[in-house]
Amino acid sequence: MTVLVTCGHTRAGLAGVRGLGRAGQAVAVGAPQRPALAMWSRYATTTLLLPDAVAEARRFAGVVADELGGRGAEGALAGTDGALWALSRFRDDLPERARALLPPHDAVVVALDRAALRDRARALAVPAVPTWRIDSKDDVEPVMLKLQHQVADEGGRLSAILRPIVPVIEREDGTRRAAASIPVESVGAMRRLLYGRTDLTDGGCLVELRPEGDYLGYGAVCRQGEVVAEVFQERLRERGDLSGVSTLARTIEPDDDVRRTAQALLRGLKFHGPCLVELTRGEDGIARVVNVIPRLWGSMGLALAAGVNVPWLAVRVARGEDVAPGVTSTPGVVWRWVVGDVEVLAQRFGRLLSRIEGRGVIRRRAQGLRELLDLRDVWRARPDVFDLDDPLPATLELKQRLEEARASA
Repeated sequence: MTVLVTCGHTRAGLAGVRGLGRAGQAVAVGAPQRPALAMWSRYATTTLLLPDAVAEARRFAGVVADELGGRGAEGALAGTDGALWALSRFRDDLPERARALLPPHDAVVVALDRAALRDRARALAVPAVPTWRIDSKDDVEPVMLKLQHQVADEGGRLSAILRPIVPVIEREDGTRRAAASIPVESVGAMRRLLYGRTDLTDGGCLVELRPEGDYLGYGAVCRQGEVVAEVFQERLRERGDLSGVSTLARTIEPDDDVRRTAQALLRGLKFHGPCLVELTRGEDGIARVVNVIPRLWGSMGLALAAGVNVPWLAVRVARGEDVAPGVTSTPGVVWRWVVGDVEVLAQRFGRLLSRIEGRGVIRRRAQGLRELLDLRDVWRARPDVFDLDDPLPATLELKQRLEEARASA
């Protein structure tokens, strides 16, 4: 059994290679601009450099198709949005057995387009975090009024993400534009952004609330909308406030509300393969969908540590093997991305000196520091990239971080 893991430089790809490499043969695939962590893993039987999946989507998919055919491989698992989009968009170029590893293209489109995801959740009556769309400057003040009411209800606190709308562009080459999301902590900062950047209002953007509460993840391996394996996890810390990139997380007991909400969305999408549904739950106790990661996800090392080998199960499902539903993660396993977590420490201390707006900001920053200095979970956490059984990826990550630090000095 050989499977290509299109990993970019991400930890998702590394976890995918480790999960597959212990069961069969994993080929790590990366772009020439930056070596992938997984390409240094001893569990990668082969490593390949391919065209960039975002800049050259069709060529990327074509090279993957050639490699799959030449190796007689099962297929390819995506560790990045760009790789998934390219493989999904040009799936007809792939061998038939490789297409069995991919989600339906409609599910990929919806998951990677936040506006489409909100519309689909609404149609399925699945609770989602409040979101407002801005298509022109005329929409700014009505949205600001709603935000002010929300801030009043939240005791002066605002946590929101401003997301430029990136429409699904299905040109012949299949490329997609990338746009960075912006965390915002005050109504004033939101107003300045919306009036100061015409690209946000002219091109369209989403204002997505990130209310206080628990941030939960429902990892799954699906078979045409049916969940056959599940991972329940809680985010304890993230790389940048509201970034959604976990640096410390743990598995929790199975949660019926989370399961019900996530599975309703996955059934509606007829999802197939590995994915992570991200949710939040506030004081009202309702689990609301924030996002769907329709591929191998960054904290997947936690799933492996908790007894759910997501990539291997995905391959078995694609083969048509009789994988009985019911595989569930072991609760109480703690996982830490060490380098990312150290970066969080530096960021939070640095932000103490930055500009403060809004009555809730000081309290949130103090709370964040207290959480960071609480070492109870850190001591028992299993490191992600660092692994004595597979040490070279951590060496590469440290090397890359040092190079970035020197370049910015």
